[in-house]
Amino acid sequence: MPNATERPYDGLRVIDLTHRLSAYATRLFADLGAEVIRVEPPRGRGDRGSPALPGLGGDVCFSFLNANKKSVGLDLAGETGREVLADLVASAQVVVLEGEEAALLPLVLSVPGARVVTMVSHFGLDGPYAGYLGSDLVTQSLGGITWMSGEPGAPPLRIAGGQAGFVASLYAATATALALYDVEVNGGGPHLIDISAQEAIAHSLQNALQVWDLEGRISMRGGEGTRDATEQVLACKDGHVFLASPLGMPLSWKALVDWMAEEGHPGGERLKAPDWMDRRKRTTRALRDEFRTLFESFAADKTKAEMRAEALKRRLIMAPVSGIADLPADPQLVFRRYFSELPHPAAGRSLRMPGAPYRLSEPVWKLDRPAPLPGEHNGELSGRVTPRAAAG
Repeated sequence: MPNATERPYDGLRVIDLTHRLSAYATRLFADLGAEVIRVEPPRGRGDRGSPALPGLGGDVCFSFLNANKKSVGLDLAGETGREVLADLVASAQVVVLEGEEAALLPLVLSVPGARVVTMVSHFGLDGPYAGYLGSDLVTQSLGGITWMSGEPGAPPLRIAGGQAGFVASLYAATATALALYDVEVNGGGPHLIDISAQEAIAHSLQNALQVWDLEGRISMRGGEGTRDATEQVLACKDGHVFLASPLGMPLSWKALVDWMAEEGHPGGERLKAPDWMDRRKRTTRALRDEFRTLFESFAADKTKAEMRAEALKRRLIMAPVSGIADLPADPQLVFRRYFSELPHPAAGRSLRMPGAPYRLSEPVWKLDRPAPLPGEHNGELSGRVTPRAAAG
């Protein structure tokens, strides 16, 4: 980069008409220097949730998804509000909308100028599902990922954490960045990108597409239905660990059996029995349940940290299952200075926020400001538009 302080999207203006389904897409641009202006009703949009702290302006999810953004409050039901929105669009190079704002798409596309307009919805702008309401559960289910999640023989499971929104946002941000490059090189009128969260989910089914392509086999939940009895999340003294010691990993299996035997635990002898050398039997519910009982009684007096230390020493494939409360003290995250402290004047304190999701050779990622209060940046309007010079 010609200047160490230059960021990839310095000078870029993004008009943000997103909710939770695609708010992370615009956050990714804001982190790299773009001026992202969230347009919402004067009192705020419903995706703010309930504030976790007085003055925060929204719940924890909102605070994460909308950090580094600005907020302008507009009544888009009135002509004046729509005129202001059109002026904002005219000053921007990117506009990102969500399905709930589909009625604004004709207005946005009617504004002259070379820009990228990205529309993110659960099912896309056309097709038999286009008018359907969606949700994280519905979109994950229709996209196929819930069918791949859960235990063999048990019902499918939704992946936690609003994954439909994050997956759709990643696809939206990538497509928008590519289209923006084309606009900058070749110009032209508004470029419309239609992102379907269902399609984004269907395109990212773990490694199911590669398994079919390379092996001609349909992936199943729970490790293709043949998961070994040892491949489980198991309880210990202060939480859980994940273990993998199948016969296909003989060193890990031997290390586990030897460890139990050294401590005089009954599992040390039981796991040497002939049935534990039968790969098929080790996938049955009976042996899975028996192994769980044996292991959890062995681990009942051992902490996750103790289990991890012993596993490393013995070359046993095991890892602690971290809870959210464990992450701030995680030695790897602490060493890499992952978390960022963000001053939040309205809350009267600093907030500890997740850091950059990637590292580049230049310091281009930055956490500049907390998520905005409703209409916090209305004062930066000059007339009906927000020129970059006035916005500062």
